Amino acid sequence: MDSSEKLSFFHELINCNYTLYCWEYDRNFALVHTNYTENLFADGFLIYTGLSRLIDDYLSAGKTMPAFLEVPGNLLWICGFELREAPPDCRIHLIGPFFSGRDSQPLVKKRMDTHNLSVKVRAAIMKNFESIPALPSNIAIQYAVMLHYCLNRDKVSGSDIAYLCTEEITRRNISSPDTHNYAGMWYAEQQLCKLFADGNPDYKNILSHSSSLNFGIKAEYGDALRVHKNNSLILLTLCSRSCILGGLQPSIAYELFDHYAQLIEKCTSMTATAKICDKMLEEYTTCVQEASRQTGVSASIENSCKYIKAHLNSPLPLSELANRAGYTEYYFSHKFKKETGDSVTDFILKEKSNRPG
Repeated sequence: MDSSEKLSFFHELINCNYTLYCWEYDRNFALVHTNYTENLFADGFLIYTGLSRLIDDYLSAGKTMPAFLEVPGNLLWICGFELREAPPDCRIHLIGPFFSGRDSQPLVKKRMDTHNLSVKVRAAIMKNFESIPALPSNIAIQYAVMLHYCLNRDKVSGSDIAYLCTEEITRRNISSPDTHNYAGMWYAEQQLCKLFADGNPDYKNILSHSSSLNFGIKAEYGDALRVHKNNSLILLTLCSRSCILGGLQPSIAYELFDHYAQLIEKCTSMTATAKICDKMLEEYTTCVQEASRQTGVSASIENSCKYIKAHLNSPLPLSELANRAGYTEYYFSHKFKKETGDSVTDFILKEKSNRPG
């Protein structure tokens, strides 16, 4: 089965659940094939929506991973690239359109209210938009991964997918799935937190897996952008607290938290938010790595040792030391023993006995 046969079969499969159309363009954005027959997204829609510029910039930068393309109104397409011997000759494949959230159609109606449109025009526009499905994020990610494989026989993960939107976009979200695999989500989150605590860059694979199980809290706010920001803040909270457990000084972790929380709140699209989250996770991971790079002792335990040495004449209860490090007493005592080789009590006694005078 060649790539065209695989692609045809793939289109048949995904249309068992959602009505999605396909477009194929050459590198110069000349239409090769489409099964879309309406006028709303005719041959030149890539040009007048500004998507052709986004795609061209993306390919010109040497990037060929699948992407989500976004236009005003929370409307998206999955974009895949059929790579040939020479990248400039690649074919561009689109699947869509679909809405990013269940509140997208009401937003379209609200946008039309700001224009002086006749009843006939409004009815014609809404007739087209009402037939467009709302695609859950985990399904959209799976489709993008499968599209890339059909085109290139190359396996990628959800974390490899790019998000590209036109400059006019102000809101965006991919809706949460209707079903939840809570046990799988919990396990994936625990793995993710452990990788954050270890400063392990492999968190991207686990993050991709957890995103395929669920896309954040299942609550309706009527504002797609607000939902995505809330989910990003949840990820920021999980990451910052996990890094404290991994040895990052609480003061540093909380300063980074405040910094990135403000940046997330200022975002006006999912694309911008996704970029902030990527930068955020990379910085936290780097900080944890640097904290334990030199001695093998995490920064939190090293700071605790320094504090103990400086306060040998004062009471040093375990609860106070654990609180200063940002840990529970149980976790702190085990971490201290593992990294120094001594229990907290033995370390204090040893330092007192070694103290001159």
